[in-house]
Amino acid sequence: MYKQTHQQHASARCVAPRSPKVALRFRRFCRAGWAAYSSMHREVTIGRLATRVADSSLAKSAVACCLLAAVGTPTMAQTDDREARTLPEVEVSLDSLASSLTSVEPAAVLTANDFRQTSIRSIADLVALLPGVDLRTRGGNDVQADLSMRGGTFDQMLVLLNGINLTDAQTGHHTLDIPIDISMVERVELLTPAQCMARGLAAFCGAVNIVVSEQYRDRLLADVSLGSHATAKATVLGTRALGRWSLTAAAAYNRSDGYRPNTDYRHGSLFLQGLRHGGRSDLHLQLGGQFKDFGSAGFYSTTFPDQYEATRTLVFSGQWSVVSGQWRWSASAYGRLHRDRFELFREGYADDVPGWYTGHNHHLSSLAGAGVRAVRQLGVGEWVAGAEVRREGIRSNVLGLPDSTLASPYTHAAVRTSSVVYTGYGLRRGRFAAEATALGLYNSHFGPHYGLAANARYDVSIFNFQFSLSRTFRLPTFTDLYYQSATQQANPDLGAESSTAIEGKVESKKWKVGERSAFGFQLSAYYRAGADIIGWVRPTEDDLWLSMNHTAVDALGLDAAAQFQFSIFNFQFSYSFCHIEADSRGLLASSAIDHLRHRLQASAGIKVDRFSCHLSATYRFREGQYVEDGVAHNYGGALLVDAAAEYALRPALTLYLRGYNLFDASWRDLGGVPQPGVTLAAGLRLQLE
Repeated sequence: MYKQTHQQHASARCVAPRSPKVALRFRRFCRAGWAAYSSMHREVTIGRLATRVADSSLAKSAVACCLLAAVGTPTMAQTDDREARTLPEVEVSLDSLASSLTSVEPAAVLTANDFRQTSIRSIADLVALLPGVDLRTRGGNDVQADLSMRGGTFDQMLVLLNGINLTDAQTGHHTLDIPIDISMVERVELLTPAQCMARGLAAFCGAVNIVVSEQYRDRLLADVSLGSHATAKATVLGTRALGRWSLTAAAAYNRSDGYRPNTDYRHGSLFLQGLRHGGRSDLHLQLGGQFKDFGSAGFYSTTFPDQYEATRTLVFSGQWSVVSGQWRWSASAYGRLHRDRFELFREGYADDVPGWYTGHNHHLSSLAGAGVRAVRQLGVGEWVAGAEVRREGIRSNVLGLPDSTLASPYTHAAVRTSSVVYTGYGLRRGRFAAEATALGLYNSHFGPHYGLAANARYDVSIFNFQFSLSRTFRLPTFTDLYYQSATQQANPDLGAESSTAIEGKVESKKWKVGERSAFGFQLSAYYRAGADIIGWVRPTEDDLWLSMNHTAVDALGLDAAAQFQFSIFNFQFSYSFCHIEADSRGLLASSAIDHLRHRLQASAGIKVDRFSCHLSATYRFREGQYVEDGVAHNYGGALLVDAAAEYALRPALTLYLRGYNLFDASWRDLGGVPQPGVTLAAGLRLQLE
């Protein structure tokens, strides 16, 4: 079954259907300037013909002879005296809330085929493969990581799950607390601020959209592995197709004693998903829960090595889309609950707890929202309009305003509501596609704000050239507004950050070089000017650190990637460069601006019959400093080498071995937290379809 995701366009030569059902059958399809699927309002089936055979047959017979090709099905030529073979009907999914107006695609896409045989082991590792993305880890294996993009901060990045914005409003440290395992991921999309705006999102430096499995077939996946530091992981996933429904259930558990004292962890997740494709409507439901308990040795301050954190996450959403006349409607409702307990001195672990420590930090953040989107053909293009209401709240004994009505352990609370409206227009004429979007937001705490974006694309042969321009913003997190300590004083009157970004990109489609070789590349350059950036500053060394909209931060950089496949070999190369200019306006900043200045990655893989292996090397150079034992150290560079090998014992059973940081490099990625040295893991994977 071919599933049409996002908005696609088609032009075709029709063959009269033999079935009595009202349907249209195509012998081929391609992109064009008019949305045939959207305007027909009928079921559509597609049979792909080999052009040479089809043209020869059409010249000899008045009846079109089909050469049907399907994955896993032998090709078969048909003549006019044979029974026509009918393909399974194609269910064309409608425009979702995550789709763009035109065919201007995400900045980068990684599919399951791209990463399934590599050495990555977690969602965080997967996201780090995207060009321009900076992942700063505390511990390993998805325990906790800060995600940013193109010189931005971890609070300036959005994370979407199946197009739903689940970004944490308390702090960006919890943005990657999502209840899925890497085995569930179908693809990951990287979105620039301009591409986010067309989806009704205001993203300061960009977004990552993680799409969970969209398979419409029965399958079972089980994965068990053991590794260094008493690490153990188990994952199970099952999908059942029932008519128009596809139901998926997945569970995962991971534990380790830690690679150094107080870095042990336990975390697990459960995820349920239901998809239904109707004749003119689609329904997508998801529900997931996650827990994480982990030792946090120096995660937030090297002065206190006995820290500990426990988090609980619940997410749920429903998305519905329908065709009604000339309109395509989409609607969504979603929610997220996140509970966090932070212990500066871990219970039962710390030997001496000072008298000034009165108790742990407790936070309960909540998110609820609903949105609607409408698309209609208008003139030579499409017009879109949408609206969303989003409520963010927190209960805490640290963050927010005092509230005597709360039950223990919470003593403070804060709530804010955002109302968003946006509209845009997109068109495609031949090789040219463009879209423009305007967005307005009113927040109960921060008042009105606006965003603007434009995307354009032009195709020339196997190349396409893209250009984008955007103006966007970010609202402060609850931590920005309310966090206090003995040396820090937050500012509840903070305003929003804003940025203006421009980007140019050239990309090639993967083209064949001979019979068994293919090559493709992309190159992009960007400039982002940021104003009113939030940071911790103080006038003199004797003053408290204050959170203020004080700094102007500009980012200039480029991202390049290339891939080459030759017979049984494949090679990939990527390079990202980012230069930051910051003006603190005469105030003392808490630290230098830390950012990933260079990231160079090269990888190679080979697959022969039942055996495959993959080797990758990554060089990272980070600007900035961290302080350890009162001494400042430069982050500098680090070379990391990982490897993976797999062998199919049976068609459905695979044995694998993975190694990380094989040269045992000593490196720091965030603060003074040392990262793991050589780590090994081995496992078995069972996959039945």
